[in-house]
Order: sequence, then structure tokens, then C-alpha cells
Amino acid sequence: MFEQMVERKDASLIERYYHPDFLLHTNGGAQDYEQFAAGHRRVYATEISYAVEYDEQAWVVTDDRVAGRVWITTERPDEEPTKIEVVLIATCLDGQLHRLWELTWPDWSQLRAFDEY
Repeated sequence: MFEQMVERKDASLIERYYHPDFLLHTNGGAQDYEQFAAGHRRVYATEISYAVEYDEQAWVVTDDRVAGRVWITTERPDEEPTKIEVVLIATCLDGQLHRLWELTWPDWSQLRAFDEY
């Protein structure tokens, strides 16, 4: 999912990977599906780029749950790259992400790269 949607900035895949009743809990805040999708569409339309690295030792996957750690490096023209550590726990429903709890360091919502979000 990260390679398909995030690294390629392909917002058309949001509906494939995220349940219509999706809720994101991130760094003390919350977003529903519409807020999440709209924010990603706005940011994907900018010149931001993403690179994802996985902590292969920190992944647990079952039929309806996922937990793990990734590092997402964001980069924009004329800015230094920012490496964001993400620790996440998610539940799935009907093969899509339904609930997602994440903590990031640094807090992605405080970064200039996400002013458009």
C-alpha cells in the first residue's frame, strides 16, 4: 500500500485501501475518511515526494489487524528531507483499513510540508 499509493502519490487508490467508515487517530488528533482523503489529495498535488522504509522486525499481521513501524522520508524542492518515524496499529474490515492509530516523530501535522493538508 505504501509503495502503490504513498510513494506514487496516487490518491485514486484511497478508496481501494481505506474503508468508507475509516477513522485515523494520529498524534492525539482524529480524522474521518473524508478528511483523510481530502488532505491526502491536497498534499499529493504538491511537489512533495515520499520514500518508505520498513522495520521488518516490528511487523505483526493477522487477518484483520496490522501493527508495525515505518520511516517515511518526505522531501520538497529547496528543503531538507524529513524522516518521520511512524508506529501504527490498524484494524481491517472487508479487506480495507478501518481504524488506524499512529504516533509519529516528528509530528507530521506540525511540518511545513503538510501546510496544505
